Amino acid sequence: MKTKPALKVLAVYVAGVVAARYVDFPVPLVLFVTIFPLFVAFVLWYLDKGQGNVKETCLALGLMLIGVARYELATGYLPANHISKFTSPNMVAAVSGVVANYPERRMNRINLVLEAREIFSQDQLQSTQGRILVTLRELPNPFQYGDEIVVRGKLLKPRDRRNPGEFDYREYLQAQDIHGTISVTNRFQIRKLSSGHGNWMFREVICPVKKYLNGFIETSLPEQEAALLTGLLVGERGEISPEIKEAFSKLGVIHILAVSGSNVGFVLIIFMGIFGLLRLPYWSRVLISLIGIIFYVYLTDLNPPVVRAAIMGGFILFGKLIERKTDDFNTLALAALLILIFSPLDLFQASFQLSFAAVASIIYLYPKLKAATFVRSLYEQLKEWAVLRYGFELLLVSTAAFLGTLPFTILYFNRVPNLSLPANLLVIPLAFCGLASGIAAAILNLLIPFLADIYAAAAWLFLHALIKLAEWAGAWPLAYFELYRFLFLHAILYCIGLLLVFNLNQPAARRWVWIYALVLVNVFIWSGSGNARNQLQVVFLDVGQGDAVLVTFPDDRHLLIDGGPRTLHSDAGKWVIAPYLKRAGIRKLDALVLSHADADHLGGFPYIMRHFKVGEVWENGQQKDTALSREYLALIDSLQIRRRILRAGDMIDDFAPANMFIVHPSGRFLNHSGQKLNEGSLSLKLSYGAIDFLFTGDVELEGEQHLSQFGHLLESEVLKVGHHGSQTSSSPILLESVRPQVAVISAGELNKFGHPHAAILERFHQHNAHVLRTDRDAAVILTTDGQELKRVKWK
Repeated sequence: MKTKPALKVLAVYVAGVVAARYVDFPVPLVLFVTIFPLFVAFVLWYLDKGQGNVKETCLALGLMLIGVARYELATGYLPANHISKFTSPNMVAAVSGVVANYPERRMNRINLVLEAREIFSQDQLQSTQGRILVTLRELPNPFQYGDEIVVRGKLLKPRDRRNPGEFDYREYLQAQDIHGTISVTNRFQIRKLSSGHGNWMFREVICPVKKYLNGFIETSLPEQEAALLTGLLVGERGEISPEIKEAFSKLGVIHILAVSGSNVGFVLIIFMGIFGLLRLPYWSRVLISLIGIIFYVYLTDLNPPVVRAAIMGGFILFGKLIERKTDDFNTLALAALLILIFSPLDLFQASFQLSFAAVASIIYLYPKLKAATFVRSLYEQLKEWAVLRYGFELLLVSTAAFLGTLPFTILYFNRVPNLSLPANLLVIPLAFCGLASGIAAAILNLLIPFLADIYAAAAWLFLHALIKLAEWAGAWPLAYFELYRFLFLHAILYCIGLLLVFNLNQPAARRWVWIYALVLVNVFIWSGSGNARNQLQVVFLDVGQGDAVLVTFPDDRHLLIDGGPRTLHSDAGKWVIAPYLKRAGIRKLDALVLSHADADHLGGFPYIMRHFKVGEVWENGQQKDTALSREYLALIDSLQIRRRILRAGDMIDDFAPANMFIVHPSGRFLNHSGQKLNEGSLSLKLSYGAIDFLFTGDVELEGEQHLSQFGHLLESEVLKVGHHGSQTSSSPILLESVRPQVAVISAGELNKFGHPHAAILERFHQHNAHVLRTDRDAAVILTTDGQELKRVKWK
């Protein structure tokens, strides 16, 4: 491992971490086995015997096993009194501990990280350890880092991934060593006991500086510009409006809003420039700048991209100071290794992957881009024009970073930003000037206040221009395009192709191009072959307390039954259904089926209708006099979507060989008074071969009695349980007619209604029906070839 040793160590360590993510290893056994290859490698090295590759193999195996053990220790092997052992949805607990972070402000809440010490639950006081996230919702925050507090509420596990491909909030918090959450909605739930705890340096230096910067920025700049500068300077972007974030995302410059490696570069340039103007010796400039960068790392709460950039910048500066050349890839690998040793879960976080991919691609691709013949020729022509030469250099760096991060951008955002490269030519200088002016204003405010006002005005000008640029350019129709189905396999193929393209001058690469082309053709044919096994798939999405079911037919047509809820703070169409459709590569829904017009079924449809092509809508014709219903009807009219009003007895064979039969409503259930909409829910039976599904919306007892007149015609292997499993659903008379093998209940996790009701669960047990619940099992995916029904396990 003489060449790039850190890179090789990182590779085998990461292999172990990845292996442990997908295979459960017993830690004691792993730790025991790890000793042997490391011991053999040490003995061979000490005795200077054996082949070099034998020593390296033993060492690599030992390091890989260390990666396995480190991941397992970080995820599963927690002490018996760890705070995660006390999480329960049905129990209120009081937890005391010390605030371990600078309070993080969000749009309508404040987040505190609590280092737990004691917990009082079930009339017992016990010592504990571990961190939880305490959220103050729309409450003032009198607490600071180092305060000892006691908080009372439901101690819950963070929300995990509820639908395939969804963001895993639990894993995100677990990477920060946070294993529980408590939501505080009134001031009587939380109380300060004492102060002055925690790390002295952080409490007495870092936090006061951060508090001063936040206060100065807030009072010196308008709201939007203040939120943007706070994000650039200290990494708190919780108060940046969703509209601004979306504009930056569309333009492909969202990295500017997050404190990252570029911020470290900005701060380093500012430090070195200031100390250069003061005529300090080079060695003192470097040392003071290194101390400043370390301080900045703590100011940003040890953000992984900042830590990575700080380690790299520190090594490069120190290498120049002692006149030693550093290997960029080795330095980058060392930074990644240090981060992953302390926090192996960071490997699976988008910020970590994007950050390291950007730097690695700059290191590798930038020299190759600059060495291209036409680039060298253009660069020579610009050598007399400093500004143009700088812009050209920035364009090359941005191009390298763009190419390297593109697969991750598509994987996480389903978006290809077309204007990212030209936008960076303006965005990066504006962000740098805004940040530099903001830092100068904050420092001068302590010394010469009237000069601080001038620099604050300059900061506003740069940041305001940055925001307006993002909003203007991001609104262009061609600013980006969405790429719906992009798998990890595609990302790997992209990276391989990129390497081949940039090495075509080598004979080996040219030979591999033909093999690569054949692989691409096979992948294209395989991915475009459709559903070769004639499978019908039914996905019961977890949309909380509501319904949304996606049916995919063997010919890749799609039917969405209900759209989930929409409230003041959430929209199932925007946050659950649309992301799932994009990940599944679905651009068009052949039909939307609205069982009834309650908000927990209709809520997500307006967003879906605006952002996806919809063939037609099916419903029972009943509507409520609500803004949501009026919006839905207006969209049908403006988008010219066909509207079909269905009644019991209607047959639908548009999706043959699958057939649908409408079994409800009819007669007195079709009133238009807006009352008892549940009882009039559009209900249909879907048949594919010998397998049947019955979808009953929110039909309750009276409607079920009417449904049961169809008798044995209702028999179905799968029943979508009515009204989220309430006590007024799933009557014995209906179950006698349906005789389901599987009952699927769509209900919200920890919902306030207590759905599904215990009596209903017992009733299904008596009928030998296997119950699947979105509140417990998350999204439920069933497939059938028309003969056999299978459940797809995705978690």
